[in-house]
Amino acid sequence: MSQTAATLALQMDRISLSVPADPTFHGTLRLVVGGIASRLPLPYEQVNELQLAVEALVSHRTTTGPTLSVDADLDGESVSITVGPFTPDPDLEGHRVVERLVQRARVVHREDGAEWIELSVAGPGGEQQW
Repeated sequence: MSQTAATLALQMDRISLSVPADPTFHGTLRLVVGGIASRLPLPYEQVNELQLAVEALVSHRTTTGPTLSVDADLDGESVSITVGPFTPDPDLEGHRVVERLVQRARVVHREDGAEWIELSVAGPGGEQQW
């Protein structure tokens, strides 16, 4: 009996950015998210909606500290952006608005009790493995 080893090569880039939580830096985050998303084969409308989702989050949520972080994971056809840390917020209406702008939005609870919001979109040929 012969055994064959199979390997899976995955090309993924991670981009991280931390800025002061001050509202004057929200525009910077929107521009960075647009630049990240423009690396993918996404339609303009999808890039704009991702930027709007991030802007809505940082404008209407309260951060747990003096900085706001964005981590973006790209794998050629899709991007997953995690934004935080935020204080826990039961605002379901705000979450529903963000969900309509991206293909997937979910709350991630970290060890320190803070909430991070993960937003995911994929281009026409991208696999949605989330």
